[in-house]
Amino acid sequence: MKKISKNYAKSFFQKIVSNINIENNAENLKERTNQSLEELFLLSSTITSSKKLMSFFQNPFFSEQKKYEILINLFSKLSLETQSLLKILLDKREIFLLPEIFIEYKALVEKLNKIKKVKLITASYLDKNLGPILLNKLKAITKAEQIILEIEYKKELLGGLILEFDSLALDASIVREFQVLIKEI
Repeated sequence: MKKISKNYAKSFFQKIVSNINIENNAENLKERTNQSLEELFLLSSTITSSKKLMSFFQNPFFSEQKKYEILINLFSKLSLETQSLLKILLDKREIFLLPEIFIEYKALVEKLNKIKKVKLITASYLDKNLGPILLNKLKAITKAEQIILEIEYKKELLGGLILEFDSLALDASIVREFQVLIKEI
């Protein structure tokens, strides 16, 4: 299912990009992709918010056209691209993929906007004065314009930190140093 969701997200993203490329405006592209991201989030969270609502949209006894009309009436300001995606998902009875499509699309928008998610694992709380310095260093390391920082505290590290981003991990913890030292002995 993840591959199908990824394909839907890529197609949706490419449709928006191709419509914006006609106007040739990078700022407009970011605005439109962020708007469509909000639309997908709103639709996804609404449909999945209750089992009754989800079962309604999965129920084959209600016509796909009726389901589409309900969504369009509830969300009257959806873009044409989002309306088109909804129509396709309902016609193929794959509306249940909307949360996964949202996640995949969000990753594409973050890549376009040069947003990186970084996980920082540390043994103790950080001084608030280190925040701006840390974010600037992380932007330089990751070459990102924005950083989404997730901080986790693990006392068992004893000291130091672990940074994780993309599929990389930088382990500068005391526990790791002890492990290396023990292997050498």
